[in-house]
Amino acid sequence: MYILLALACGALWGTWQFGIGRAGRQMSVYSVVLVSGGAATLLYLVLGVVTGSLVFDEIDVVSGLLGGLLGLIGTVFILKALAMGKMGVTTGVSQAYVLIPLAYSIFLGEAIEPFAVVGVVVVLAGLVMFILQHEKPAGAEGGGRGQLVAILLALVSAVFWGASIVVLDVGSLNNIYGTLALSEVPQVVVGFGVAIAARSFGGLTKHEIAPLAGAGAALALGYVAFYTAAAEGDIGIVSVLAALSPVVTAILALIFLKERMVRPEIIALGVILAGTAMVVF
Repeated sequence: MYILLALACGALWGTWQFGIGRAGRQMSVYSVVLVSGGAATLLYLVLGVVTGSLVFDEIDVVSGLLGGLLGLIGTVFILKALAMGKMGVTTGVSQAYVLIPLAYSIFLGEAIEPFAVVGVVVVLAGLVMFILQHEKPAGAEGGGRGQLVAILLALVSAVFWGASIVVLDVGSLNNIYGTLALSEVPQVVVGFGVAIAARSFGGLTKHEIAPLAGAGAALALGYVAFYTAAAEGDIGIVSVLAALSPVVTAILALIFLKERMVRPEIIALGVILAGTAMVVF
């Protein structure tokens, strides 16, 4: 069951990344995190109340706020990356975040099969292929300085996202809805604060509110699926399964934005997914 939940998480997170990536190209990053974070917060609270399991213990507060702050930093970096590079490639590189929960699993003494270790190496090889591909001079197929910078930003995002997942895992074991609701507070506060300071919502229009709120809802449901799966299985394995989200993002970008990937990018993404499969099986 936890494998299905992890895969569902990947699909939902891929939808969220597409939603915020598309919006981030048209408006302020902070408007994006404000609306999507606000929608996610509301959904967590509703689910918590409906299930009668909404709690705000000390561990939920500390873990939620700290994990949320780390996640906010990661989201800002990935939005900057998505504004500069291709969605499928950028989100593919950002999935390096799985290495941090995986290392956390090993630290906790959870057994990792040798085949899974080989899979991690394959994932890293795929990331290197992405970077080497985009070291080509501007004008070369798939190359350009902008895409390389986007990849580097995506890697920074991966570090913060990975750390956020580990921190939130501690609180979610106590209460999933309280921890996750609090994790969105930094996004809402910072986003609203920047909007007030700038006296502008940075290009946000009423037509964009519903799609962004939908992206936030996808993020929230994805996190619920993720930590429910992590409670049943190994967080490292769950993280790797959820890392299939770039496939969904790339498909949505192809359908709605006509954004195609060149052959080396497709091969590199295939290597990453192959490594992911090795970790799982």
